[in-house]
Amino acid sequence: MKSLEVPIMSLIKPKRRRGPKLLWLIIVVIVVVAAGAGYVYFTVNGVKNSNEMKAGNVDYLFYWQEGDDSLYYYLRTSTGGRTSVVTFPVYATIENSKQVLDPQMGAEAVGLIHNWLGIKSDFSYFANLSPDLIDTLTSKLGVGASNPVQLVDVIALRGFKILDYWKISGYAEIFKEYDGSSTLTPRAVAVLLERLGNSSRMAYQLETSTQFPMKISIGVGEESVSRLYLRPDSLDSVKRALSN
Repeated sequence: MKSLEVPIMSLIKPKRRRGPKLLWLIIVVIVVVAAGAGYVYFTVNGVKNSNEMKAGNVDYLFYWQEGDDSLYYYLRTSTGGRTSVVTFPVYATIENSKQVLDPQMGAEAVGLIHNWLGIKSDFSYFANLSPDLIDTLTSKLGVGASNPVQLVDVIALRGFKILDYWKISGYAEIFKEYDGSSTLTPRAVAVLLERLGNSSRMAYQLETSTQFPMKISIGVGEESVSRLYLRPDSLDSVKRALSN
């Protein structure tokens, strides 16, 4: 007699639906990527399309003093791909003028230089440079320099790098940390890095009538002031060069 075989039925577990969870994960990833891309876009675009970056002429005036070495370095940058560097001696003045390029003038010296050169700029910035400021700034930039001339040279070779979009605020803070009168903003630093790195440079040294400042007595108390008169022909030569 044959035995009756009873089929054994296995229990089949229903598959869990992962659709909703997977969909939410994809949405989160998309949102994060979009937010990151938007942050990068607006950061870069905010600098590249700023009024400062588009300006025809952006000027910088740096005052430098180390020991007996005191000079004003005037940088004129333009969208035309040229940067002019003009060196002014301290106590410089012109004939028949009561205004003197005094070390204490600060940002007001920019207007005086513009007046002498017969030019204007869209944006102008000022800062007092010191060995400590240059040392800290160049360390952050990854270059080396010990004076303003070397600083301009190494910045021109370095140029503006992609990560600088997120570092320019820190660079501007260095100027403020060492010089409370600095007017350089993050965008001003960006323009300086970008234009020095993508332009040709011309340097001009203004000549004076005497080698050392003259002491001129004024008033009844025989108070004296120092003045170093710029040679008219030297000043005119620089004016013509900057107007071209």
